[in-house]
Amino acid sequence: MTTILIVLGLVVLAAWVRRHGQVTRALREEPFLRAGTGTPPPRAAATPMISVLIPARNEAGNLSRALDALLVQDYPAFEVIVADDRSGDDTASVARSFAARDSRVRLVEIRELPEGWTGKSHALLEAVAEARGDVLLFHDADVALDPGALSVVTAYFLSNRLDMLSLILRLDSRSFWEKTLRVLAGSVLLFRFPLIEVNDPDSSRAFANGQFILMRSEVYRAVGGHERVKSVLLEDIALARVVKEEGHRLGLAYGFDVAAARMYSSLADFVRGWTRIFYSALGGSPARLLAAVLLLSVFSLSPYVTLIYAAALVAAGEVSPAPVALLVLAAAEVAAVLWLMVRLHRMSRCERAYALLHPAAVVVLLGILLWAASRRFSPTGIEWKGVRYPTRRSRR
Repeated sequence: MTTILIVLGLVVLAAWVRRHGQVTRALREEPFLRAGTGTPPPRAAATPMISVLIPARNEAGNLSRALDALLVQDYPAFEVIVADDRSGDDTASVARSFAARDSRVRLVEIRELPEGWTGKSHALLEAVAEARGDVLLFHDADVALDPGALSVVTAYFLSNRLDMLSLILRLDSRSFWEKTLRVLAGSVLLFRFPLIEVNDPDSSRAFANGQFILMRSEVYRAVGGHERVKSVLLEDIALARVVKEEGHRLGLAYGFDVAAARMYSSLADFVRGWTRIFYSALGGSPARLLAAVLLLSVFSLSPYVTLIYAAALVAAGEVSPAPVALLVLAAAEVAAVLWLMVRLHRMSRCERAYALLHPAAVVVLLGILLWAASRRFSPTGIEWKGVRYPTRRSRR
């Protein structure tokens, strides 16, 4: 048993050392955008008109923050269209109050959700119908841009001749579980969609973060827009895949110093949200979700279990070379894991102390992945924003 654990431990340690190398490479080579760098705003004559499109369902608590941050941007030519998607709160009233004060803001009110559509895709379709911009910015209601962000991101988008650009944003988390889970959850997702492959035109890997997507309007219409992905729960990744498959230029960058998103306010919201994300990102496949459970168990949980086991052996008087070697190896694994999590927390502008809660985060995330796998067979499907979406295939 000890020999098997030593062999497994060497494999796990090698994987974490390799992961450290990948993070080092990312910090050196991958794009990190930064707002507020002192770059002067572009001249109006040299900039495309941007239509900022905000789908909002029961977002009264977030929308004011998002609009306040948008309307002080120094980019010279943009409009904001808020699509109120059947909200039961004051979302529409908030949008109207901003529209009354600033002519750049308009409100589109959506009364019903057509069959076969997800709410967000339909809301964005309706917003695009009112858009006048050459460039579309799909901007979630829980996102707040930093000063100067729109100019910096648009300059990067244009200078790199991209057709679609998405950003990985920093997370404005306030509760204990948000802070404990956010970095691990995001790193699991980006492990499947590494930036270097997403940004490689020769790779089929495609990814986008629906919180912030910049896209040329002619490309959006050429690929069929949200109607092409109308029934997909993660419309952002699906749209990115379509864009790349049809030969357009897709980009993904880190935007930790560009904008902040407040995704969830409680553990229950976090579980619901990441159940939807993991289920959709892994194609609704129980096999893929269970494979993720296995990989997370082996590479993230086993170092702690092995360390406890080896320490118990040594404490019980097993001081032969094998138990001592296992103890040293397990300690090295845990050190490698925790140091990597510290690095990821620092890179994503999150409090580094929460990296020490990695074991608890792994256990909770394993539960979310298992729950997501179970949704494939559930008659209730997946619930999001008050709407239930079926996941079971109908029998013919």
